[in-house]
Amino acid sequence: MAKIRSIILLLAGTSIIFLMIHVVGAGDVIEVIYQADPLLFLAAVICEFAAVALWAARWRILLRPFQQVRFKNSFAGILIGIFFNNITPVARAGGEPFRAYFLGKKEGIDFENTFATVAIDRVLDSFPFLIIMTISLAYFILLLEISAQMIIILCIALFFNVILLSLVLYFSFSLKAAKGLMFSLMRIIAKFSKRAEKYESKIEEAVEQYHGAIRKLSSRRKDLTISLSISFVFWFLVILRNYLVVVALGYEVNFMVIVVVQTVGTLVGVLPILPGGLGSIDGAMVFLYFSFGFPAALALTASLLDRFLSFWMMMAVGAVCVFVEREFLKDLG
Repeated sequence: MAKIRSIILLLAGTSIIFLMIHVVGAGDVIEVIYQADPLLFLAAVICEFAAVALWAARWRILLRPFQQVRFKNSFAGILIGIFFNNITPVARAGGEPFRAYFLGKKEGIDFENTFATVAIDRVLDSFPFLIIMTISLAYFILLLEISAQMIIILCIALFFNVILLSLVLYFSFSLKAAKGLMFSLMRIIAKFSKRAEKYESKIEEAVEQYHGAIRKLSSRRKDLTISLSISFVFWFLVILRNYLVVVALGYEVNFMVIVVVQTVGTLVGVLPILPGGLGSIDGAMVFLYFSFGFPAALALTASLLDRFLSFWMMMAVGAVCVFVEREFLKDLG
């Protein structure tokens, strides 16, 4: 049932993309693609893989308190997470348990510990993201003319990111709140399955172990500082990828415009709408490009090419990793 649901949602997201292509005109989109600079597009591809490699390196640093893991395994874990992110309705979140489970099995680390590193990993992603959003908002308000509509969009995006980060931090560092959340979820599940009651003690132990791992990670300031620095470089490469895609299409654009398009688009993908934000992120990016004065065909083509790199290409590479490492994931099937 879950697989069928994922397929239906993927088809729904793909349908939205084809609808946008139909409205703008497939011929116009193809014409813009033909004008693209292949070397600049290749540079964008390199930026994407470099960003993922940095992500894997950051996760490897966070795993140090529990075990010195091999880079190839942390890299494979990230790719597996990306694959499952892109087939579940929450971009950059739905695949996190899968990569934590995979690396735990591969390296012999408790799942609670690997999942704690994933939680800290997401927090370290959010801090630079929050700073970038704040700088973008200040830049456009102070230095450029910007519509009230765009200011509202940026403020909502900023507010949403603050709320999300606050919730993650609250439940990660408050053992009482974390237990309360898990037991509330268990009570809901118990209404549909009587077997849920048997796992209450195990879940309580898991939450306590997870909380202890979080405390252990938060005490390693040097590792956190290095990881946070990597996060800033990671986001720079992600935004640079998007910028190179637009420039490859022969359009001169202010780099800060791309910062806004990328960050707001990413936040839209966090909303549990469609797998990997397919269709929703694409639509948001097209809307933002168009709001900044991009011609319709260019706005859609830039979105399609950037999403080809970050969604379709990485999902394909992730699918290969899932197939190769299927023995370590079979218990999740």
